[in-house]
Amino acid sequence: MSERSRSAVLISIVVVSFLLAATAAAIVVTQHLRDEGPVASSIHWKTRPGPRYRVCFLLTHADKVTVSVVDFSDGLIRVLADRELDGGDAPHCFGWDGRTSSGRLAAPGPYHLQLALERADRTAVSGEHVTIHGPEPKP
Repeated sequence: MSERSRSAVLISIVVVSFLLAATAAAIVVTQHLRDEGPVASSIHWKTRPGPRYRVCFLLTHADKVTVSVVDFSDGLIRVLADRELDGGDAPHCFGWDGRTSSGRLAAPGPYHLQLALERADRTAVSGEHVTIHGPEPKP
C-alpha cells in the first residue's frame, strides 16, 4: 500500500470515528432534553372585544419566568410578566391589549407565547397562537 493510500485510510478512520462520537453525543443530549419534559401545558388564547387577549397556561415547575408575546419570527412584541410563578395545577393567566412594548397596536398576524425560565435555563415558544385581524396599524 502506498503512503498516499495509508494517509487516506487514516483520515477516513479519523473522520468516521469523529462522526460516530458526535452522533452518540447528540443522542445523549436529545435524551436529556426529552427527560426534562415540557415547560408548560394547556396553553389557551382567548380573544375579547377591544381588542384584548388573554392567555392561560400551566407551568410544569416553579421558576422565575418571563412571559412574552412574540411574532412568528420569535421577535419580541411585549413582555406580559417577569416574576416567580408556581408549577402545578393552578393556571397562570395574563392579559394583552394587542399593543407592542412601545404602545402601538400590533400589526395583523399570528402571535405566540414565549416562556423564558431562568433557573431551568430554558426558553419555549408555544405552538398555540392568537391571530390579530384588521387593518395595518398607523405609525
